[in-house]
Amino acid sequence: MESRVNSIRIMLAAFSADDRKAAAGLLQDEALRIVCSLRPDKDGLKKAGTQPADVLLLVTRGDPEAEFDFAERMYTNRSDLTLLLLMPRPEPADMERAMESGIARVIDMNSGVEQIKTHIFTAVNRDRHRRSSLAKVATYDSKIAAFFSAKGGVGKTTMAVSLACALAAQNKKVALIDLNLQFGDVGVFLDITKGDTIADMVEEHTFELATMKSYLIRHYTGVMVMLSSSSPEYAELIRPEHIEAILSTLRPEFDYIVLDMGVTLSDCAISAFELADTVYFVVNEDIACLHDAKRSLKILEALNLSDKIKVVVNKDGISNIKVKDVANLLETAPVLVVPNDPKAAVTAVNRGIPMITCAPHSKATLAIVKFAKSLTRRA
Repeated sequence: MESRVNSIRIMLAAFSADDRKAAAGLLQDEALRIVCSLRPDKDGLKKAGTQPADVLLLVTRGDPEAEFDFAERMYTNRSDLTLLLLMPRPEPADMERAMESGIARVIDMNSGVEQIKTHIFTAVNRDRHRRSSLAKVATYDSKIAAFFSAKGGVGKTTMAVSLACALAAQNKKVALIDLNLQFGDVGVFLDITKGDTIADMVEEHTFELATMKSYLIRHYTGVMVMLSSSSPEYAELIRPEHIEAILSTLRPEFDYIVLDMGVTLSDCAISAFELADTVYFVVNEDIACLHDAKRSLKILEALNLSDKIKVVVNKDGISNIKVKDVANLLETAPVLVVPNDPKAAVTAVNRGIPMITCAPHSKATLAIVKFAKSLTRRA
C-alpha cells in the first residue's frame, strides 16, 4: 500500500442520499475525513467551489455522464482537488471519459473496502507529489520538450532524436529520455546496444542526482541518453511519481530535456506532459493518423494541456492532403513541417546514426536544424 498522507478531507457527491450514505460507510478510517456531502448539480457546484477539501469523490450506480460533466467543471475551477469516481464495474469507455473529465482514478465499488481506501491514498499521494514537482520545475530556465503521437510509424522518435542532436550541436546541454516505456527505440536510433535503463534505476529505488547521472549514457553527439525498459513487462515498474522525480532532478543540469513518448495517454505520459514546457504532437498527412490525433487532442484539451501542444507535420508530401488541411482539421497551425525524405530516415535508423549526421543536407535535416536554431534564439 502507498504510504498514507495526513488526514484527507473528502467531499462526497452523489445524486442518491443512499449512495452518499453507503460511500461514507466505506470510508471509515482515521486518515479519511468527510467534510461535506452534496449533489453533483448546480447547487452542489456552488458549494464544492468554496469548501476546503483534498478530494471530490463522485459516487454513482448508474450512467455516470452527469458525474463526468460535474467533474469537468470542478477540474477547471479547483486545481487543488483530486477527483475520483466510485462506480460498479467500470468499462474501458468509462475510463476514457473519466480521463477527458479530469478524473484521476475510477474505482470499482465492488473492489472491497481496503482496496477502495488504497486507491484514494494512492491518488492523493500522486497528486500532491505532482503539484510539488510542478512548482519546483517552474523555477528553472531549462526546457522540457516531449514528442508524442497517437499512432506508431509517424516518425516521432526520428523527430525527438534529431532535435536533441541538433540542440547539442549548438553547444547546449541536452538529455534525451526514452519514455516509450514498453517499446522504446531511442537506443536503436543511436546504436546504443546496451546500458542501464530507466527500469533498472527505478528498481534501485534511488533518485539522487549522482545516481541518476550514472544511468545517462553519453552519445558521441554530446547528447546524454536514458534508455527505456529493456523488455515490455518492466514498464509496469515505472509510475508517474518516478517520472516526476527524474525530470525535476535532472532539469537543473540541462538546457534541454527531450522526451520520446509512447503512443498512449497513460498516467506516466500525462505526468510528463504536465512537467513539459512543450508537447510536440507529431502527425502525418493521412486520414487515419489525423483521426487518431483529433481524438487525442480532445483528451489533452480536457486535461488543460492545450497551451502546451504544438503540432509537427512529418513526412510532408506523402499524400494529397496538404498542410493547410491538417491545420484546418486539427484547428491549429503546425510549428514545424518536415519534408518527406524516406531515404535519409531509413538510412539513419539502419545505421544507428542520427539523421542530421548521416544526411546533413537532407531537406528533412535542414528543417529540423533550422527549427532547433529558432528555439535557442528564443531561449
